[in-house]
Amino acid sequence: MYDVRASSLEIQTRLVGFGLSPMVQQRLGAFAIVWGLFETNLETTLWALRQENVKGERPSTDSKSISDWIKELDANWPQLPTGARPIMADASHAAFDLMDYRHAIFHGTMVPLGGDPVFIRNPLWNGEKRKRITHDAHIDENLLDLAIDTGWTLFRLMRTTAKACEDVTKVAEVLAFAVPVRRARGHANELRHLTALMNDDKY
Repeated sequence: MYDVRASSLEIQTRLVGFGLSPMVQQRLGAFAIVWGLFETNLETTLWALRQENVKGERPSTDSKSISDWIKELDANWPQLPTGARPIMADASHAAFDLMDYRHAIFHGTMVPLGGDPVFIRNPLWNGEKRKRITHDAHIDENLLDLAIDTGWTLFRLMRTTAKACEDVTKVAEVLAFAVPVRRARGHANELRHLTALMNDDKY
């Protein structure tokens, strides 16, 4: 009888040979889950911000991409105070960078380099022309911890913002995200542009 569990464990062991340690594999899984939580809550938060009743209707978000959803965060939402605008702008920037990092990992090509592998999306190795730019993602335990923490911060902000749209007393909780979201923006920017930073003499 075929043993799926044994096969899975063997595959995980083989992945170690590609530079993906058990702790890195664990963090990749956690990152995937956290991003999913953010993405699904981003959509419902946009409904709340628009005061959109989707029951029995096709949501306005349904025909748009995740990039469109993220872009819409950076808007002047009347349900939120003026002080929330820079928080949403920082969240939008952080989400764009984290999304690119995530896409490079889960849709890119893994390149083992003898240590921690790098994932490259839209490579130009065959001289081809591509619609989307080439970008990469470096991974190790520390970098994935940054990604997980950033995604969790964005997820929590979405949940809190949706609640604030229904209960004005929750608005102060949105404003309390100013520092965590600013930090998340910095972390996401580092993750997305690490190769460029590593090649900068000031890094």
